[in-house]
Amino acid sequence: MRAHIFDMDGTLVRSTSAPVLVAAAMGRGDSLVELEERFAAGVATAADFARALHEMWGVVPPEVARRAFVTAPLLENVREVLHDIRLRGEVACVITMSPDYFAEHFLEFGFDAVFASRFPRSADVALDEEAILNPEDKPLLAARFCAEHGVQLRDAVAYGDSMSDVFLFGEVGLRVSVNGDHHLAELADIAVEGSDLMLAYRAAREWCDGVGSVAEGGARGSAFRPGSGECQA
Repeated sequence: MRAHIFDMDGTLVRSTSAPVLVAAAMGRGDSLVELEERFAAGVATAADFARALHEMWGVVPPEVARRAFVTAPLLENVREVLHDIRLRGEVACVITMSPDYFAEHFLEFGFDAVFASRFPRSADVALDEEAILNPEDKPLLAARFCAEHGVQLRDAVAYGDSMSDVFLFGEVGLRVSVNGDHHLAELADIAVEGSDLMLAYRAAREWCDGVGSVAEGGARGSAFRPGSGECQA
């Protein structure tokens, strides 16, 4: 029994983020440039970022969030990966710092849970900054998810792409960088580049099953780098 923990922005959603997609769906594609630069530079915290989003947009209508999700450049074979996980009696979740009104659409793909920053759904509800996730929350939520399903966190596989996944990578049994920046790729046991999630999933599966090599079988991507990960059955 294993748990598979997926980041969203930059991992399942390639080369962009939920806020950028929502901004585009609202016709305000240039509204996040300065804010994202401040966040990337560490000048703005996750709470600062969320507060600025909520002040700019207010409550995002469900149809706008849906439109943003439909246009998202998802990796190929997300549904197929989730189908295989479920066939094996294993579990999977998404943990993201992005808004819940976007991330929750991934439940349609077969994820057992989605953990995301919670934003107000009505105008009379204030933003609760305690409900905005930070990178340090990721391993805590992953541990809770694993415990709920009778899995040890050391038996989990984490898939991520950026430094927001570092804390999670420090706690799981196997770390998979998916189109990750060089900082995260250096910490990963497996580093995969490409447009197909199946490549990363097969690499993780074969690592855990003791094969130790990647059989791509038509998945689009490259770059498998073994490290020192440990994954228990």
